[in-house]
Amino acid sequence: MAIITVFWKREIGMSMTEIMVSQACFGLAMAAFEFPSGYLADRIGYRRTLILASLLMAGGWAVYCLTNSFALVIGAEVVLGVAMSFVSGCDTALLYESVKQSGQEKRFSIWMGRYHILGQTAEGTAALAAGLLFAWWIRLPFLLEVGIWILAAVIAATMVEPARDRPPLRDNWSQVRMMMRHVLFENRSLRAVMGLAIVLGMSSFVPVWIIQIYATDSGVPEAWLGPIWAAANYTVAAGSFCSSRISAWMGSYGTLSFGLLMMLVGYLGLGFSHALFGFAFYFLITFFRGLWYPIMHHAEQRQIPSTDRAGFVSLRSMTFRILFMVVGPCVGLAIDGWGQHPVLIALGIAFAALCLNGLLVVRRSGAGATE
Repeated sequence: MAIITVFWKREIGMSMTEIMVSQACFGLAMAAFEFPSGYLADRIGYRRTLILASLLMAGGWAVYCLTNSFALVIGAEVVLGVAMSFVSGCDTALLYESVKQSGQEKRFSIWMGRYHILGQTAEGTAALAAGLLFAWWIRLPFLLEVGIWILAAVIAATMVEPARDRPPLRDNWSQVRMMMRHVLFENRSLRAVMGLAIVLGMSSFVPVWIIQIYATDSGVPEAWLGPIWAAANYTVAAGSFCSSRISAWMGSYGTLSFGLLMMLVGYLGLGFSHALFGFAFYFLITFFRGLWYPIMHHAEQRQIPSTDRAGFVSLRSMTFRILFMVVGPCVGLAIDGWGQHPVLIALGIAFAALCLNGLLVVRRSGAGATE
């Protein structure tokens, strides 16, 4: 992500419209396969699904190593979107079933925090390294991605999948209807937890697409954008690192309430600040993202039936992506019409109110804390 826009414009000659179209294709492919991939993973196994996802990712980046046209970029983005959908839900389901079988279910949020810490730290470090790799050889980052995902396929192939009851791969429509009925009507706690997770995710995802323009409009040099991106990922990792410790002290609800206050201050700080370093308030939002992530994933996993664990996680992720397709353009139109600062203030107040209401609904539903 640190160099891909430069590659599109310089090497392929894509316009900003074409860039947005390519990302729309990626998003649509991921949204379209999000739930089907999770549903399939529960039936053919998480290990096989992760192998397939890794090989698809390697194939998508291999296309990038050779691409010289907009059409090939679209093809690569569609393959990558499908591959990402196969990872989504499957990885956390495999982790939860593993710790549950080993008698460490209560420590899932700690393991989830470690998973998030390593992932965000790796992404931040990759952002710092991307420019140097790009300078050595324009397609070197893509070639390395191919190698990374082949290695991921090898690692997935060595995994031993936890024993669990797998639903049959037949009567699929009736099974899908049963899942929908379960989350919409039968399991109030799961519905509340999923709803809160979606709103929390939206509150920390929307600023990702605003902050670079916000920073440059405030006078931040473009050369700083890579380090800012890396710092944001490191801050997410720090939030995940602190999540279990703060939760042990304040409890899950106390930690989430504290995080909501931090998020609100971050949005209001961005909205009211016009200084060069006003972007630093963004790090409060990224820290909040790391803070809530392990707690909510643990609460969600506790409510999901083992037979359809990946499917339910993918269902929530698909809902999030569809909602963002609506929210994202609306935020963009609002910024074009009224500017970044008032919109950020309004978003902070709206997200804080929605998240607080969601937290109260979760508490009333009896979903329970994760301590």
